[in-house]
Amino acid sequence: MFEDVNMVLFCVSLTDYDEFWLDGNGVLINKMVASKQLFETIVSHPTLEQKDFLLILNKADLLLEKMEEVPLTRCEWFHDFNPVISHHNNNLTASVAQRAFHYIAVKFKRLFDSLTHRKLYVCMVTGLEPDSVDEAFRYAREILKWDHNDNSFINNEFSTTTDIEASTTS
Repeated sequence: MFEDVNMVLFCVSLTDYDEFWLDGNGVLINKMVASKQLFETIVSHPTLEQKDFLLILNKADLLLEKMEEVPLTRCEWFHDFNPVISHHNNNLTASVAQRAFHYIAVKFKRLFDSLTHRKLYVCMVTGLEPDSVDEAFRYAREILKWDHNDNSFINNEFSTTTDIEASTTS
């Protein structure tokens, strides 16, 4: 079904952490937790086990705004988020929103690694800014090129082999 797929793009809204929806059984579910569960299901699909995954964390522009009103810890999955905040006002320290993005990215990366033992690629996007979306797609193309180059390098004439006949010249 997905044999010809080279990469899966999985998009998550950074602002879903305090929003809920009713599932098919009428149970309220946190949207971020629902995204996590869907991510687990897709990542675990046997056809996709060797495919690259790019996690696109969307609505980066709205995250700080939302965090000023609602703490990230409102989401049960993010209960341990506790950024160290500097009281020095300089540009060298990451903003709370940047720390939250990094924290969420790491949560998904650890989950992905625990399920696949592979690397998850992540990018931050502001969906209403075309340049931001274009940058995410450029990143996806770069990842695919890396894979192509890795496979080309492995399968070229300079590859090593343990087969004695293959390494013998006539």
